Amino acid sequence: MKLWRVVAGVLAVGFIAAGVTPAWACACGGYLPDAQSRARAYGENALVQYAGGTEKITLSMAINGTSKKAAWIMPVPSAAKVELSDDELFYRLDQLTRPKTVYRKTYWPFRGLGLRRNSGDSAGAPAPGSAVNVRQQMVLGPFAVTRLTGSSGTAVTDWLRTNGYVVPATLAANLTPYLTEKWEIVAVKLAPKRDGESLTGATPPLRLTFASERIVYPMRLSKGATTSQTVTVYVAAEHRVDATKLPDAAVKPELLFAGRVEDTALAKPTDYLTAYTATYSEPGRITDDFTFAPAANDDGYQRVKYVTENDGVWSTIAVIFAGLLLIGAGAALIARIVVHRSRGTAA
Repeated sequence: MKLWRVVAGVLAVGFIAAGVTPAWACACGGYLPDAQSRARAYGENALVQYAGGTEKITLSMAINGTSKKAAWIMPVPSAAKVELSDDELFYRLDQLTRPKTVYRKTYWPFRGLGLRRNSGDSAGAPAPGSAVNVRQQMVLGPFAVTRLTGSSGTAVTDWLRTNGYVVPATLAANLTPYLTEKWEIVAVKLAPKRDGESLTGATPPLRLTFASERIVYPMRLSKGATTSQTVTVYVAAEHRVDATKLPDAAVKPELLFAGRVEDTALAKPTDYLTAYTATYSEPGRITDDFTFAPAANDDGYQRVKYVTENDGVWSTIAVIFAGLLLIGAGAALIARIVVHRSRGTAA
């Protein structure tokens, strides 16, 4: 794994030194760099795989700027297995779901006259009484991972603060709904391997596997974000899925792709990929997680990008033809003027 990719901050709740207001990132909480940094998270990619009551979430965050260290936090419905994932995964998903390019010919000088319509994209087909219970600690590549449960948001944030995190004021309240529902918290730290190195770019993908009765993508911690956030969620399941709950009811996710695909990470039967993206310009309005359920059918969808090309030979013919038309129209006009004048003289 290349250093520039490993040194990317981690996904969601690293806590910076006091006095620095962090920018939180979608889905997992927020990327919070060290006090001297200006790094901020502006987007996140997630692959959600679901079959037979088991869910896998693979995450990577896009980071602007650099920092010396970072961390994140991720709530999940049950005990999670945490692993490193394929470094090229999201590049391949982007390639699989990008728009289909359709080339169309045009013949100058008729191009741009509004004779063609619809030139834009179009649709294609803790144990009770225990404050904090640390279940597991491990090191995975550049990540130091802790799995824990807690009796309250305050208990968990106190633990995080004691263990080197600087906790935003809103975190305890935002964690409370998950802890009330007995969710597990995965806290992760990332730092460069050598002194003087910085974190930047895109975070190494990390995969969490856990039992779940539904397809869910946690979003409620993003309520603490202070800047606009964009999240793209790829859902790999047996069938096409619809979003049944939205983080912000006023923000409708855009469908990017739906269809069966071939990729080493998406083995049958979970080879039907549905991709959505959404931008939250007011993260404070987020009140829920994303949940997904099978759609009514498996109809495919792919965006279409139209590219208009000029046909050189026919354009030349069109120019000549247009010229002849103009010459003919001019000659006819002159003839009418001459006839009109000659009639006037004769009278």
